[in-house]
Amino acid sequence: MQIYFQMRKEVAAEGLDFLFKTPVSSDDNLIIYEGKADEDEYISWKPVEMAIPQDFTRLEDEFDINLHKSIVDYFNSYWFADLDGFFKEHYITLEPVLPSTGTSSFLESLKGYKKNHGDSLEKIPIGIEGNGLLVVIENNSGIIQLEDFERGTFEYVAENVQELIGNLRLKR
Repeated sequence: MQIYFQMRKEVAAEGLDFLFKTPVSSDDNLIIYEGKADEDEYISWKPVEMAIPQDFTRLEDEFDINLHKSIVDYFNSYWFADLDGFFKEHYITLEPVLPSTGTSSFLESLKGYKKNHGDSLEKIPIGIEGNGLLVVIENNSGIIQLEDFERGTFEYVAENVQELIGNLRLKR
């Protein structure tokens, strides 16, 4: 992720500073915020490496699952507002990890996914693709796929979340 955020900084320095702007959340003093909000209520942010990992025991107990290590690692590496880019022909946006919400957004996503998939969490939602497909991780293998819920199909995307993030591009 460090390489991804460095690339994001370099592209932002080329004049695309919106890459590090996000709407102000209701929590004023997030450690990722820098400076003051602008007239459109956007504020600059920076990725912050986590010092203390989040505990997933309660979440795993609630859903009666053991999350794949890559999922836990993803949520325990950095605090950040945006992680997105082009991967092959797809535009992918992954789940943000914000200090104010921790895993609560992820928890809600899991609840909805489980409800819509016959109480199964064989795959874990981690983001969305530009055409509305879900980005999911196979919970037993860590393989990344795109899910077309309406068609009931899955398309292989990457071997793991590290490969996906490591190959994201911010320009076509």
